[in-house]
Formats: sequence, C-alpha cells, structure tokens
Amino acid sequence: MENHFCPQVFTLLEDGLAYVKEDGRVLDDPGGSDGIAAVPQDYEDAVREAAEECPGECIFIEE
Repeated sequence: MENHFCPQVFTLLEDGLAYVKEDGRVLDDPGGSDGIAAVPQDYEDAVREAAEECPGECIFIEE
C-alpha cells in the first residue's frame, strides 16, 4: 500500500486490505462491534484523512 495512512492505527494484511488495530491486536472482523477501535487523540486527524482517502470508503468514524 503505497499511501499507508496512520500505521499506528491501521495495518496491511496478506489479503491486501488494511485493518484497524488497537493495543497491538488486529481487528480483522469488519462490520461488527469487534471491528471498532478507540483511536488515540494524537492520531484522530490522520484517521480522518485515511477515511477520506480510502478507495473502498470502508472506514467509518463514530464520535
């Protein structure tokens, strides 16, 4: 992934997709409550940018 936004919050897996991670644990079950992570305040702007740039529009932010 050439433009990997916020590697502190997202990680790229073997399937070529980026997933959110929290406390070193990859949350790889999207669509459910197990796929929701708390974002450290220092990374909120970077995560917003990642959501805006996501080609699949699959990053959702709840505030």
